[in-house]
Amino acid sequence: MAKTNQNKGAVKTKDKRNLKYGSLSVTITVIFVALVIILNIIATSLSSVQGWYTDMTASSYYSLSDAFIEEMDKILISENGEKTYLNIVLLAEEDIFRNYNEMTVMLYQTFKELVNHYDNINLVAHNTTVHPEYAEKYKATALDTLSMDDVVFELCDENGNALPNIPAKKYTSKSFFMMDTGTNSYIGYNAETKILSAVALLAGKADRPTAYYLQGHGEPTLKEAGDWKEVLELGGFEIKEINLSNENFDANKGDDIVIINRPKTDLVHTTDFSEITKLKTFLGDHHGHMIVVEDAEVPKLRALEDFMSEYGLGFGNSVKDNSHSVSGSGASKIFADYSQTYNPNTDAQSTSTGFFSKLFNSRTSNLPSTIFSLPKEVVILDSGEIVTGTNASSTSFPLLKSYSSAQTIKGETTIEGSVALLGVSRIIWELNANVDTYVVAIGSADFLSAEYESSCANRNIMLELLRLMWDNTVYYDNITYKSFDNTSLTDVSTAQANAWTITCVAIIPVAIGVCGLIVYVRRRHS
Repeated sequence: MAKTNQNKGAVKTKDKRNLKYGSLSVTITVIFVALVIILNIIATSLSSVQGWYTDMTASSYYSLSDAFIEEMDKILISENGEKTYLNIVLLAEEDIFRNYNEMTVMLYQTFKELVNHYDNINLVAHNTTVHPEYAEKYKATALDTLSMDDVVFELCDENGNALPNIPAKKYTSKSFFMMDTGTNSYIGYNAETKILSAVALLAGKADRPTAYYLQGHGEPTLKEAGDWKEVLELGGFEIKEINLSNENFDANKGDDIVIINRPKTDLVHTTDFSEITKLKTFLGDHHGHMIVVEDAEVPKLRALEDFMSEYGLGFGNSVKDNSHSVSGSGASKIFADYSQTYNPNTDAQSTSTGFFSKLFNSRTSNLPSTIFSLPKEVVILDSGEIVTGTNASSTSFPLLKSYSSAQTIKGETTIEGSVALLGVSRIIWELNANVDTYVVAIGSADFLSAEYESSCANRNIMLELLRLMWDNTVYYDNITYKSFDNTSLTDVSTAQANAWTITCVAIIPVAIGVCGLIVYVRRRHS
């Protein structure tokens, strides 16, 4: 009996020991798992706020390169240690912007890196859905459209207050990425170049192309043509008056423009001296751009007309349209007909895609008016007449045309029908390098008049044309875009993807839990 009781005591003691250590193991395991989960939640929350992460991408998309930091230091910190302060403004709250699309995920992380690295850069997020007034000041024109994934850069003081009289720079999230135009697919992340460019231009530490405003032929002065000055500044150009009778163009920096605005007398073109020759060198040798504006009151200018014909453009006679004119204007201000607009992207007449789709993101019925004051016909010559070199291509097209009810007046003769009111010519000088020249002819006295700004698209169209001539970006030789590496899985069906998800999220954790339960039960009853 004593031996039996002794055995029972031993068994009882053993059961208690198994129960004690088995329960303790389970308790410790549960506590450990709970702590891991809690620490993971805390770390995840802090990482989203503090920007903690490990960049394991092949091209280091989420890290700032040493070359970028070196260039940014030159812009934001002067030699004597004085700092330039910058606001990066989001038009949505941070969480909404970060999760808006795949692009903003990458952009947000880059901005957080910048803010963490520089104490003179602030990240400002506005809820423009609730407070749309916060976004109004960032519109380039009254008809400019804003999106919640747009990004704005502005100079500010040390307290974060935007500096007056220095226009902010607004970019779409797409502009921070490189696209292959052949496949219409994004091939790289170019945020470092875009950010450096924006900040350098704001801080006045980057060379900008020059917009030369021609004088000497009865043109209004730059002071008198304030509307042109405003739009050219919005386009990012440095503006300079030039009189070719006694001045020359500076050494071309690329993407320079010359504006010939409503001259009253012709350009000089003789064997002894020629302003036309200077313009030919500016366009043909230095690949600059030109905008020529005439109206019904500008006389026939033979030398200028002959010169423009080499680029597939010219000017005709005055135009009127009693059926499509601004009320009370006496038909001196007429509308353009978007359905007659030539689309250079598809070589067809269209407004739902291409140039105007990009400009307004809208269909014809919703497009704002385009007004031509004192309209004059723009003549579009055959592209084959454009003078180019052997390694070049060219095209000329009417970007905006009148309604078919318009009438072209030549003396006492009236011809009814649609005519061009704004024409564009593009010459690609070197096909492989895509070096181009744009020549624009506008048949309106005050196409950029502030009178129309709130109700028509004239300024928006001109800004888009200026972007064709210069993309408002300063490039750095030591900064390149980060290529996207194709490391994604291919040929994985939805069923296979779902199967892997269930396996990783449910089956494996359940299997581990079952194994743990079996070990616990066996130890307890062993």
